[in-house]
Amino acid sequence: MNFTNQDAMQHITQLQNIACELGHYGIIRVHGEDAKKFLQGQLTCDIENVTDECASLGGLCNVQGRLHGIFFTIKYGDDYLLLVPKQGLEHLLNKLKMYAVFFKVELTDASLDFQIWGHTQKGATANFAEDMSLVVTRDNGVTEVHLNSLFNASFMIAEKEHGSAIIKALEGTTLADVNAWDYIEIQAHIPLVLEETIEELLPHFVGLHLVGGVSFDKGCYTGQEIVARMHYRGKLKTHALLAYSKDTATLTPGDKVLNAEDKAVGDVIRSTVFDGKTYALISLADKALESPLSINNAEFEILD
Repeated sequence: MNFTNQDAMQHITQLQNIACELGHYGIIRVHGEDAKKFLQGQLTCDIENVTDECASLGGLCNVQGRLHGIFFTIKYGDDYLLLVPKQGLEHLLNKLKMYAVFFKVELTDASLDFQIWGHTQKGATANFAEDMSLVVTRDNGVTEVHLNSLFNASFMIAEKEHGSAIIKALEGTTLADVNAWDYIEIQAHIPLVLEETIEELLPHFVGLHLVGGVSFDKGCYTGQEIVARMHYRGKLKTHALLAYSKDTATLTPGDKVLNAEDKAVGDVIRSTVFDGKTYALISLADKALESPLSINNAEFEILD
C-alpha cells in the first residue's frame, strides 16, 4: 500500500502537530470471560493479533459477506474496545448482541465514558508496519493507537477521569476541524461503513484486506466463506482507490462513480473536503481506470 502520493506530501507541513476532537466516533465495549472467543468468531481480523501493543482494523460481515461495520479493535485490559463511527454504532451493537447470546460477554455503548482525539506529530514518517498492525502505547490513562499514516497520526483515547491527561499531552498543538482528520484517514486508505452503506460493501471492494482488517488464516467467522472464496478463487476486478476533484463537491457514501459514457463503474466509500478540494476513497472497476471519472457532476482523478 502506498501512502506517499505527491498530494499528501504537499500537506505535511500544514497537517503536522494538529489536534482534532473526534466526536463523530463512538466506542463499543466488549466485556466478559468469553470476549476474545466471541470476537474471534465474528470479526474479519485475527483477535490473536490484537494485544496490549497492537490494535487492528476489523469488520463484522453478514452471512453474505457484506459489512455491517468497520472499526478499530483495541485491547483494553481484559476488555476490547471497538472504535466505530457513531452513525453505524447502534446497528453494529445490535448485530453483535444477536450473536452474543451464547457467550459470557457483555456489550455496551461506552461512548459517553471516553474522550477521543486525533493528533499528529511533527514531520512525516515512513515507518509503516508491514502487516498493517497498529501500534498501541499507553501513558497516564491515555491509550494511543498509531495509524499507518504518512502524517505521523494517532488516536488518543481516555476515560473521562483521565481526560485532563489528553489535554496536557496536546498542549502546543493546533486545533483542526474534522475534515483535516478525515483527509488523513482517507490518505491512509481507511474504509468506513456509514449509514448509507450498511450491508452493501464487501471487504475486498473497500480494500479492508489491504489495511490489515481481514485475516485469511484465522478460521471461521460470519461471512468468512464468501470473503475467502473471493480471495482465493475469485478474480477481483474492483479495487479501493483514492480520488480527488479540484472542485468542492458534496458526496454521500454509496454515490455512483460514472465513466465518460455516464455508466456506473464504482461507488463512493467515504469522502471529505479539504484545502479547497474533494477527496474520496472509492470502489472502482479496474476497466474504468483509464476513463474520465465523475461523481455528482464533478470531475475526479485517481491519486494512487
